[in-house]
Amino acid sequence: MEETIEVSSTAEFKGVNYESPSSPVGQETFHSVVDINANAVSIIPFGFISNAGSTVSYNSTNQWWGEKDEGVILLTKYAQSQNLKVMIKPQVWIWGGDYTGDYEPNSEAEWINLENSYYNYILHYADIADSLNCELFCIGTEWKKFHQMRPTFWSDLIDSTRSHFSGELTYAGNWDSYNTFIHWSKLDYIGIDAYFPVSNSITPTIEECKAGWGNTLIAINNHRIKFNKPVLFTEYGYRSIDKCGKEPWSTSNIGNVNLAAQNNAYQAQFELFWNKPWFKGGFLWKWKANHTAVGGSSNKQFTPQNKPVEETIKNAYQ
Repeated sequence: MEETIEVSSTAEFKGVNYESPSSPVGQETFHSVVDINANAVSIIPFGFISNAGSTVSYNSTNQWWGEKDEGVILLTKYAQSQNLKVMIKPQVWIWGGDYTGDYEPNSEAEWINLENSYYNYILHYADIADSLNCELFCIGTEWKKFHQMRPTFWSDLIDSTRSHFSGELTYAGNWDSYNTFIHWSKLDYIGIDAYFPVSNSITPTIEECKAGWGNTLIAINNHRIKFNKPVLFTEYGYRSIDKCGKEPWSTSNIGNVNLAAQNNAYQAQFELFWNKPWFKGGFLWKWKANHTAVGGSSNKQFTPQNKPVEETIKNAYQ
């Protein structure tokens, strides 16, 4: 076991991204979240765009229960009953699995349609988040081309969201494009989905991962100084698989289960970021509803549930 540095964090958000369940659950679904000393949860009402269109559909009858209004509202109330802060984080999925950041409509008419439907989608959930007194609202997730090509829309969207939601606002910029989003000064946090490459090793050590953060940490710090805003990792995490630090965004199953790699990558990030006064915390990816039946020592995927890293997170979050 590697020597670790105790993390003394006063981060505002010690959170998890909660995977919306397909069918109704009870408030006990958040007991495991509280058990790891988390104080916040991200609820994600997914929207969808078909491969052939540009309209964001949401709250549809065929969606999972936790993604629809009924589930979002009830899950938020469950979380709040257990003293968890809530971020509502609407996120769009492109049918077929195409990456949202690369999505680009085919015509000006489709761009306008995307803007109008996305605007309605965001303000719909901003109203819900405000009615539930949520602490935080995220106006979008990893829309690289959208925010680069239509900056005026995003400025107007922030203004409109401010008039609908009285809490704090952020945007979830992907690790490779957060620095091209130009409106951070209008938001409360620089939000980053922090899947930065940190090591090519099969089982990277804590020190390797910390070294791999070197230039990235400097760049993030310079960026937050430029905008005079604190930083929040709207998503962060690593799979329990060989080379988990090489392409942390990947969902590939190629490689062996590697619980130590996951644990070391998490610990390195905790030691580097979570004691910084300008770092306000993050939401790990991801936490599933039925805690006792997920994750475990044979699981290669992101969830830290029932794996050694769960204790590492618990220690960092206390």
